[in-house]
Amino acid sequence: MPKFMTPPVTRYEGPIVDAHVHIRRPDETRVMIEAARAYNIGMFCGIGDIHVIRQCREAFPGQIHGILRATFDDIHDAAAFKKRVRREIEAAVNDEEIRALKFWFKPQFNAQFGMYWDDPRLDPLFEIMIHHNLVALVHVADPDIWFKRVYGDVKRYRTKLENYEQLENRLLRSPGLKVQAAHLGGDPEHLDHLRAMLARHETLYLDLSATKWLARELSRKPMESRAFIIEHADRLMWGSDLVVGRYSDMSVDDYASRYYVHRHLWEGRGGLLSPIEDGDAQGPVTVQGLNLPDSVLTKIYRSNVERIYRFSTD
Repeated sequence: MPKFMTPPVTRYEGPIVDAHVHIRRPDETRVMIEAARAYNIGMFCGIGDIHVIRQCREAFPGQIHGILRATFDDIHDAAAFKKRVRREIEAAVNDEEIRALKFWFKPQFNAQFGMYWDDPRLDPLFEIMIHHNLVALVHVADPDIWFKRVYGDVKRYRTKLENYEQLENRLLRSPGLKVQAAHLGGDPEHLDHLRAMLARHETLYLDLSATKWLARELSRKPMESRAFIIEHADRLMWGSDLVVGRYSDMSVDDYASRYYVHRHLWEGRGGLLSPIEDGDAQGPVTVQGLNLPDSVLTKIYRSNVERIYRFSTD
């Protein structure tokens, strides 16, 4: 019997949109949607290639808003790159298949491909996105502990703070581009840094995805975390960052356990032992409920993503 198909708290009873989830074929995605239904999550901003997005939109009518995974195999041929991305984006926009593009520009990608998000070769892509009012969902940095354990070679990976230069440079280089920085901007450890970036860039938004990372870091400083979210409630949107089919034997509980932790983190009070193993933590994680106000929950669960992505849950 599934253990986590009943939310630990249900203060918020309205519709919920998952603004950051990785989808796969409908037969695999269906299990996640079953788990989400128990948490009143009825719409998803789903990341995938165009074929997966089309299949899932057909299989789950009215529930999937596509986020097309950006690719750069032809970036060295400027004319070919511009022609391809224009063709792909305009076809998908005309069919209302996509609302955003996903960019994976974390240190591992930067070092391997020698490309950063402020690369001038990407300018034509962002110009097309701005024209079509598409959101740019970008993953820039990783947990602080990774910069000690994984990215210790500073010459190759840069410091964590230096990784944000590409994000801020792109926001300056492409005025009007709506940017959704994944995983609380990749820096839940340093809320003052996020506060400063939000103040500098009015089209920058942060999503509250990455279950283990956010639960661990925000629970370390619950009062500060709660104050930050309330202060910036208009610039935040919730997402799970669930990856459909990450493991071949994923069960409904594998998905539901993430929703379980999120609901307590945002709506609950006191501590809840996380049921999810966290290799970046020193021992079990106690998730501290932030008890966010109802008005803030409405914004992060629904209304902000509706406004930024231009759709309605009604």
